[in-house]
Amino acid sequence: MSDDSNFGWSIRRNGSTCLGSEVDCGPTVPPFRNCCPSGSFCPHANNVACCPTEEFCDDALNGQPHCANSTWDLYINGGYFCCDKGTIGYAVDGGSNGCGEPGYKLQEGETSLKVVSAAPTTTSSSSISTSTSSPSTTPAPTATQSASAESSSTTANTGAIAGGVVGGVAGAAILIALAWYFIRRSRKPQPLQSEPSEQMATSNHYQPVPPAELSVEGSSVSELPGVGKPTPVAELPTTYR
Repeated sequence: MSDDSNFGWSIRRNGSTCLGSEVDCGPTVPPFRNCCPSGSFCPHANNVACCPTEEFCDDALNGQPHCANSTWDLYINGGYFCCDKGTIGYAVDGGSNGCGEPGYKLQEGETSLKVVSAAPTTTSSSSISTSTSSPSTTPAPTATQSASAESSSTTANTGAIAGGVVGGVAGAAILIALAWYFIRRSRKPQPLQSEPSEQMATSNHYQPVPPAELSVEGSSVSELPGVGKPTPVAELPTTYR
């Protein structure tokens, strides 16, 4: 028979009855009772074995000792018995056995017993079950992490807004400076163009001087007025030949 069936040694319960899901196999040394898992049978009450039928199964259990419930710890004191995980199995002078609650202080005549076969811890079972059957999940963010994320987001938004404001002010300042420069340039008086001098007018625009009449003054003829120097007559008119 396997450990998973209702086959194994019974547990010692401190009280007047067993749990509602268990089979009450009767009292042992007071105040304890022998209890087996639901669906099992109790052929006798001396170091009670929980059997799958009403047939005795002590010999089979002695060859493969274990508790009827895999969450119980197995002890031995002249015979096998089980206690809940985390409790203290002890022996009483005179051959009795008991299970003390966690933190139980042994009384006079009581001796603690070592566990023969320990049940797997709940933590290990939970860890194995979680690792084999449950997909890994990302832990939910804590309130501190959420607050930090919101603070970072607020800081980033504030920085972006501040940067936009500074950029807008700088752009407006540049536009104002350019407008002021062009307005000032358009208002600056332009240099007046000077009137052409008489000399330029004289040099650039030729005005022919009408020829003066020839006159005979002594032996010289004056051709152009204003020159003031007599020139030799190269040729006289026909009447003077």
